[in-house]
Amino acid sequence: MLRATVLSEGCRMARVGSAAMSAAIFTLMATTALRADVTADQVWQAWSKQYTAYGYQVAVGDSARSGDTLTQRDVRLAHQAEGSDFSMTIPELHLRELGDGTVEVTVAEKISAEANSAIEGQTPLQMAIDITQANAVTIVSGTPDQLSYHVTAPEMVIDMDQTTAGGQTEVPVKVWMSLSGIDGTYQVTTAGGQHETSEVAVAGLKMTASGADPETNGTFNMDASLVNLNMRSEVTLPEDSNMENLGAALAKGLRMDVSGTYGATTFTVDASAEEGPSSLSGGAQSGSFTMTLAPEGMKYAATGEGATIEAKTAQVPVPLSATLDRADFELSFPLKGSDAPQPFTGRIGLDGLGLSEEVWKMVDAQGLLPHDPATLVVDLTGTARPTMDLFSPEAAQAQMPPVEVNSLEVKRLQLTLAGADLSGQGAVTFDNSQGTPMPLGAVDLKLAGANKLMDSLVKMGLMPQDQVMFARMMLGLYAVPAGDDLMTSKIEFKEGGKILANGQQIQ
Repeated sequence: MLRATVLSEGCRMARVGSAAMSAAIFTLMATTALRADVTADQVWQAWSKQYTAYGYQVAVGDSARSGDTLTQRDVRLAHQAEGSDFSMTIPELHLRELGDGTVEVTVAEKISAEANSAIEGQTPLQMAIDITQANAVTIVSGTPDQLSYHVTAPEMVIDMDQTTAGGQTEVPVKVWMSLSGIDGTYQVTTAGGQHETSEVAVAGLKMTASGADPETNGTFNMDASLVNLNMRSEVTLPEDSNMENLGAALAKGLRMDVSGTYGATTFTVDASAEEGPSSLSGGAQSGSFTMTLAPEGMKYAATGEGATIEAKTAQVPVPLSATLDRADFELSFPLKGSDAPQPFTGRIGLDGLGLSEEVWKMVDAQGLLPHDPATLVVDLTGTARPTMDLFSPEAAQAQMPPVEVNSLEVKRLQLTLAGADLSGQGAVTFDNSQGTPMPLGAVDLKLAGANKLMDSLVKMGLMPQDQVMFARMMLGLYAVPAGDDLMTSKIEFKEGGKILANGQQIQ
């Protein structure tokens, strides 16, 4: 495989380039061909105000008025944050008043941008970006402080070319991305701050990436695709705040809600290195995601359906593949400092994780283990109390996370694998008055099929007999028989730090 530097630099390139994508999409949405019950100057002022609210500096090389058309040349957008900077140059922007209360705005077909990263302790990066679009149209209605856009664009193409800088050995990475069939609506209200809502559909997204490591002569090539991306968002940005200072904006009332769904996805990665070629491919049938960021807390959730993956390497004679029926993830947590505990959640679920028979033959040639798909579920809820705003400068300087966990409930714990099944649930509260949190409560656990699994592992030569004896001895200490190859355990947390297993003190 390629050296880790190639992949890590590629990930950093994606992070630095995220500003390019968001700025490019917004530029095309807001400036390609507009119609509104406003003048050309009002459209330009509204557009500039929106970029400024998101932390951009807007500069114009030359501004000229000729009849019904306002022309802005060499429009430059610049943004700086956390050791990275991004700039975009739009050669020409034409705003033409059509005489019926509407304004048509056209932008140059090709837009150039540049991104640089000079974060301490990391390799400096430079990225050149070209954005190409044609025949995109946006219809805008309303008033200067309440504009509504309807966006359609046949295609937008983004080319990114990244190399290292500052005398480092170059690790070049190239990325090409195409978004097709863009159709969406976008509303902006600027009275008393800025409130934005949007619904955008993208019929298809394609991406290619390639990179090389000059020190090892390793290379990689990636292709990925996605169809039927649908996104909805709502953003409230309070007056006199911007996204550059996220903590201050949250303190003033910033709120972001983003959700989306997508259809089939595919990807392939081919790599070459001294040890030989390798490839990775896969995809999924569909997925969804939601994200909320608000003064009181944050939440992120995602799901995926029908995932497949296959790996090929020079060291393994057969392809290794797996399938996953469904995956889901959720995390929510309070952000605002409070005197009272606030709820949080955490969940991860993997349902129907199956390995191909080629994989099973490598580890279980005798067929001693059940080859049924595996399941993993960890579903937690609880309460916690941030002692200060978690996005504040004080929180960033804190030696320990400024959070007290007050309670934790295990709603569901399940691991089903190779014929064994571990499940559990329970709840505890935490006494934080002593400095170190002291749990109070109980957790009930059940384990089925463990003895049969261990016997099979011994026959397969994967687990020595003495380790099996030790494992069974530990189970005897912490669990009690409840049936044929079935054991249960009740773990209790008592006052004074005592821990009991099935009524017997173990600490």
